[in-house]
Amino acid sequence: MKKLFIKLGLFFTICLGIVSFILMNYGGNIDYFYEKFTTPKANSLIIGDSRSFQGIQPAVIDEYFEGKGVDVPILNYSFTIAQAIIGPLYNESILKKLDTSVSNGIFIISVTPEMLTEHEGYNNAGGEYREVGQPPHNMKYVSMNPNYEYLIKNLSFFHFRAMFRKKSTVHKNGWLEETNLPTSKKVFEDWKKNQIDLFLKDAVISKFSEVRIQSLSDLITELDKYGHVYLVRMPIDKDFLNYEEKYFPEFDRIVSSVADKNQIPYFDFNKHNKSYETYDGHHLNKFSGKEFTRTLCESIYQTLKDN
Repeated sequence: MKKLFIKLGLFFTICLGIVSFILMNYGGNIDYFYEKFTTPKANSLIIGDSRSFQGIQPAVIDEYFEGKGVDVPILNYSFTIAQAIIGPLYNESILKKLDTSVSNGIFIISVTPEMLTEHEGYNNAGGEYREVGQPPHNMKYVSMNPNYEYLIKNLSFFHFRAMFRKKSTVHKNGWLEETNLPTSKKVFEDWKKNQIDLFLKDAVISKFSEVRIQSLSDLITELDKYGHVYLVRMPIDKDFLNYEEKYFPEFDRIVSSVADKNQIPYFDFNKHNKSYETYDGHHLNKFSGKEFTRTLCESIYQTLKDN
């Protein structure tokens, strides 16, 4: 019996070692979110859905603001629209990830219409949220490396074969680098149509949620204690933008009202003359993302100088 326990212990140790090695070396390839929960608490944060997850690059922000009196580095704590919906759950995780000793951080909140909506069948006012049970909301420990809590609770998100393909990588700073870009105009149009179809499927069962709108304001109030908060509407394809404005025409007014109420800047980059390339209609490719992030930094820095 003693030998059996020794063998089982050795087997468990070997398995744990293999899993730890994979997580620490390939975590950013096999899971889109894992790396976000392995880094220390953050001085500054990028918050949002998959648009900011891929389109706002922390390395560009860190380089731009180095020596400018801002608390960097910044972490991209964005997820996808299935998880990154503004509300009490996301707010709680954001504040859990924040280093509350900072006083001059930068907090970029990328907003989209869907992030402020309530789906049919969910009563936000009654505490019903469609994002329940998903990361980051199901995580108690958000700064542990390796993070076995994430592995246990979110095993279904792991795709271990991706460690060999490496078509996408989530860096330690939280940015998702997508290298699987369209190879032709037809592929781009197909991907764009698919994204629009997904948007329309959700749009017809969605309405703005007063709970989520209030949660956005609450989040701004909390983050404002630790630095400078900015609301951002990222640039997207004109066709995609037209659909957003058709189904959620009051979105811009709502976000502007929240920004005015909290006396913070709101940048809508769809109103600028400059265009940026997406690879599917609403996600910037990594080249345009770098350019856009630089432009965003310039806009933020101008407000800091003005103040």
